[in-house]
Amino acid sequence: MLSLRSTVVATVVALAAVAQADYQVEPSSVPISTRQAWCANEKNTCPLICQQMEPRTTLVNECDAEQLTFGCLCGNNQRPNVSEYTLTLPYFICQEWGNQCVKACKDNGCASDCREKHPCGATDPKKYNATTTSGTASATASQTDDPNTIYTNGPGGSRADSRGAAAPLDVGRTYGMAIVLTALFAGFALL
Repeated sequence: MLSLRSTVVATVVALAAVAQADYQVEPSSVPISTRQAWCANEKNTCPLICQQMEPRTTLVNECDAEQLTFGCLCGNNQRPNVSEYTLTLPYFICQEWGNQCVKACKDNGCASDCREKHPCGATDPKKYNATTTSGTASATASQTDDPNTIYTNGPGGSRADSRGAAAPLDVGRTYGMAIVLTALFAGFALL
């Protein structure tokens, strides 16, 4: 008897294979080490995508480097459209399809069309965990500095908050300026 997990994995893998039908690449045309790297990235990316949807868990996360098929099923029993993301198997297959398309082209126009008419990855991913706010925001006026203000300290800094390694630099800068001015004054006095 098949377990529920095996049935779910088989279903998801079958659906994923159909979903990636847009770009077909013969698995044997890609080195096995490359396919294994693609699968490792797919298996790392699926849980990250599933964390964007409640309950933020992953039920199925499978990838077959031999056949270039995968399964990604989130904790809410939904299969995210991983083709919208980079570092997923559909993304890598799309990239390889583009590479093979360019190699098969005889002119630059064809090669350009391979990439421009077939974008891969994050074209417009859905933001599953987007937050919504209610109410209206209103702008309030606040006092700002005079446009002619000259800032002498870094952002958020003041002369009083110099501590640590910056303190000796401030001392050196102060005494250094005093020495330069004294030498300059002495030079003019000797003339």
